[in-house]
Amino acid sequence: MPITARGGHTIYYETYGDPALPPLLLIMGLSLSMRAWDRLPELLAAHFHVLVFDNRGTGRSGRTGFAFHMRDLADDAAAVIEAAGLKSAHVFGISMGGMIAQELALRHPDRVRGLVLGATFAGWLRSTKPSLRTQLELLLLNTGFVTPGRIGRVVVSPEWHSQNPDGALSWIRRAERTTVRFVVAQMVAIARHGTAKRLGQIKAPTLVITGTRDALVPPQNSALIARLIPHARLLELQGAGHAFPLEREQETVRALVDHFRSAA
Repeated sequence: MPITARGGHTIYYETYGDPALPPLLLIMGLSLSMRAWDRLPELLAAHFHVLVFDNRGTGRSGRTGFAFHMRDLADDAAAVIEAAGLKSAHVFGISMGGMIAQELALRHPDRVRGLVLGATFAGWLRSTKPSLRTQLELLLLNTGFVTPGRIGRVVVSPEWHSQNPDGALSWIRRAERTTVRFVVAQMVAIARHGTAKRLGQIKAPTLVITGTRDALVPPQNSALIARLIPHARLLELQGAGHAFPLEREQETVRALVDHFRSAA
């Protein structure tokens, strides 16, 4: 069970696949542990040496502090790359993990070989917001009021939810949600997040992925990021919701493999 220490707290991480393969760091989003990646690390391990970790306050990582900046979480991610004995890695972050990945690429450019940003935005204040109902549903989800319908309305597309009525609930239970205290701390980091004016500094080859039915982070936010990062490409998964790796597992694997191979 690899654990590294940074700034008075510990970070738990795991690895998958052959260490001789190109390294790939996966960064999870709000309130969820690395278990939220589900089967993705195992599938990607056929192509990469995969690193996954628990953001501070989640899973088996340290639970200290009451408020974070995104830069703090990005420095944690850089510490995982270093702890694994690597100089750099490809990086895929989703939702809040995409915000962490942006800061990682900006603060530690030498650590990032290639970058994929999924279902994320460059700053809350100027973002295209979800509906008020979706914001309320998210708040209720993260304060313990979890129902299959609520998860279906927020996290996945209506079509996928109708075909898999218990799928999202089963996934969220496997994902090991954190306590309200650390949900609030991570939400503070999200509220403070703002990279739009700096994204032009990112040099890593970048792919931006969004689901066209993402109710939580509307696709316009991904389109903006793709315009702001030099030479970035935008991939829209038609009909997919916010948790597109869950809905479109094989498509996600193909997109990551193709992008990071071309980046190499």
